[in-house]
Amino acid sequence: MLYNRKLNQDGMTLLEVLISVIILSLGVLGMAPLMMMSVESNNVSRDVIRATELGRERLEFYEALDSLPVLPFQRADSALIEGSYQITTYIEDSSSDTLIPPGIAYITVAVGWMDNLNIRRTSSFTSILEKSE
Repeated sequence: MLYNRKLNQDGMTLLEVLISVIILSLGVLGMAPLMMMSVESNNVSRDVIRATELGRERLEFYEALDSLPVLPFQRADSALIEGSYQITTYIEDSSSDTLIPPGIAYITVAVGWMDNLNIRRTSSFTSILEKSE
């Protein structure tokens, strides 16, 4: 005589569901620090891009002038630009630095800001101009 066995395959037990949810939760929680790091990296990238734009604009301003101000020149913008950026411009020639060849001026623009973690960050940009005598 053959006995038919009926296997219990009606569905998952509550314990199996609970274990599956716990494993899934651990996997998702493991990715949370990566998400936070990604958001912070995006903020830093945004700040660096904007600082680069501001520095390049300032360099182009001085490059477009017909004559440079009296050298050596230093200007620090006291007003915060766009909320948190500060720009300092330095222009030097051979009268202030003997390593600079005569007839050449170095323009350096430093852009500083505080990031979301209250860390002071700076980027500097330099250009070389031929002085018109």
